[in-house]
Parts: sequence; structure tokens; C-alpha cells
Amino acid sequence: MEVYINNRYLLNSRLGLSNRIISRFKILLLLAFSVCLYADSVSVVVVGDIMMGSDYPVKNLPPDNGKKLFNNVSSTLMDADLTFGNLEGTLLEGGVCTKKVEKGRCYAFRTPPGWASNLADAGFDFLNLANNHMNDFGAGGINGTIKALADAGLQHGGAYKKVGQFNVRGKKIAIVSFSTSPNANSVLEIEKAQQIVSEQAKLSDIVIVSFHAGSEGLKALHTYNNPEYFNGAPRGNVVKFARAVVDSGADFVWGQGPHVPRAMEIYKDRLIAYSLGNFCTWGFNLIGELGYAPILKVEMDSSGVFVKGNIFSAIQGTYKSLELDSESHAAKLMKKLSEEDFPRSAPVITDNGEIHPVKSR
Repeated sequence: MEVYINNRYLLNSRLGLSNRIISRFKILLLLAFSVCLYADSVSVVVVGDIMMGSDYPVKNLPPDNGKKLFNNVSSTLMDADLTFGNLEGTLLEGGVCTKKVEKGRCYAFRTPPGWASNLADAGFDFLNLANNHMNDFGAGGINGTIKALADAGLQHGGAYKKVGQFNVRGKKIAIVSFSTSPNANSVLEIEKAQQIVSEQAKLSDIVIVSFHAGSEGLKALHTYNNPEYFNGAPRGNVVKFARAVVDSGADFVWGQGPHVPRAMEIYKDRLIAYSLGNFCTWGFNLIGELGYAPILKVEMDSSGVFVKGNIFSAIQGTYKSLELDSESHAAKLMKKLSEEDFPRSAPVITDNGEIHPVKSR
């Protein structure tokens, strides 16, 4: 009897040890699989409109040369392989304004060129220039902005149809920009946009498309699959455009222009963000959703398929620097809009901003 008990004890001990070894082996295999799965992934952080203050037609600039504008969010901006923003206006001294400025209807922006260093210090790698303020000071303003960004070590894209180019761990990343403004690829010419994106897809591992389009303001929160206008001018059908460029090889589509956050959807396993609203727009009356400043982090696998993401909610006030928002207003708004506007293709978004691939519906 005693021998039987001892043998059974020894057998159980050995079985327990074997099970523990197998369990640990399974954990190691799972960790190894996860490492392999995400080893070739690429992460990007993108934000909406940036206008750090303007000295035209009157001086309206933040203190300390704007150096504190991004202090509260810079660690979040830097938490990715690449960080992109949309630069509204020019980085320029002097020049001749091309617009008839009328408060409340027409604006022109001119920021000191040395302030490009604020963007570099905050963690930006690339600034989109293809927007309705790129031409505020004509060719001189465009060229001055390009020089200021280059002097700060920053890439640009969109102006004169330039494509941004990066290499991340051997992966070629292209950023192609579109807007409704002169001197840029047009969001209104969808077939031509598809040709441009298709050519870049042949040359690159991942293609990111930026578009600056859609109506503007608090009445423009929702996204519809039809043409939009602002002050009578065409601003494109952003849904038709975004899906068309994905059909042609775009892996992530990043929208700005409406000055408010909009919905997101997943189309053919690719994420489309229809607007990231304002991000840092000094001196404006940023009431309600106009002050929501989402910081969108997107992770794609080596083929461009959306893996996961996060909306880090920031908020800005009139004459105030950016702050992270503990109440996650931007994330909750984008979750609500995504579910309402794209009920069949919205990603899964939690209240605190985690983004996951769309569930089967």
C-alpha cells in the first residue's frame, strides 16, 4: 500500500512538472508568435489642423514663440514610427497675401518660419501642405514654408504634388496628399487620384493617403456618401474618394478639413479616418467639438492591413495650449459618429479610445 501511494505521488509529481513545462512552453510559443506577428508592423500617429498663430493681418501669436504649445502632448506624438500633421497656412516673413481677408469668412495665416522647430521638437516627421491655406501668400509662401520645414529637418508633401517618402525597418512608406486647392493633387478628380495612388503602390510597401476636403464647422460632424460644399465651393465626396484610393492601393486614409472630428470606417481591412478636426489652432473660438483634438495612432502589418489603434483625446481652448483630456471627449465622439455613420463598417472603438478591427455584422 505504501509503495503504491509513493509511486502514485511520484507519478502525479512528474505529471504536474510536465504540465508546468508544457504550459510555460505554450506561453513562450505564444510570445514568440506575437513578436513575429508584429515585428514588421508600422505605426503612425496623425493629427488634424495645425496653425501655431498668425502675424497677419494683425499679430496674434502665443507667448514664448509658441514653444509650449505641444509640451503636454509631445510624448504621445512621439510614440510611433512616424508622426504626421496638417500645416494650415505658411511659415514666412513678409510676402504678399493672395486673399481678401474678411473676419469670419476668409482667413490668411502667416507664422514666423523659425517656429518650424516647434514642430520638430514636438515629434513631427511630416507636414501635409495640400490644403486651402497653402496658397495664402502665393508661390512665395509655399516656397518659404518648404524651406522652413527643411531647415528644421522635416519632410513635407502635397505642395506641387510632392509625395512624402520614408523608410521604416526596410519598408518603403509613401504619403500622397490631395485637396481642393491649386498647386496640389485634386480630391475632385477621383480617377486621376486612383492612377497616382496605384503608381505609388507599385513603388512602396505601404501607401498613406492624406486628403483635405469636406464641409466645415459644427454642422459638418457627420460624413455622408455624397458631394459636399463650403461657401458654395465643391469640397468633394470624401467617402467615394477614400474608398476609391483604397481600391487602388492605399493602406491608410487620413482626412482633415472640416475642423471637427468625424467618423472612421474599415474598408477592405484598411482604416479610413474622415477628419481629425483641429489640433493646434491658436487664437480661434474653439467651442465644443471645434476644440476636440484627437491624436490617432494606427498600427498596420507589413502589408498595410489595419491591426489596432488608439485615439488619444486632447483638447484645446482659445489662447490655451493643448492638454490631454481625461474625459476622452474626442474618442467618445468619434466612436459615436463611426457607429452612426458607418454601422456596418465602423471599427470597434472603446470609450477610452482603443480601436480594433471591425467585427462581423
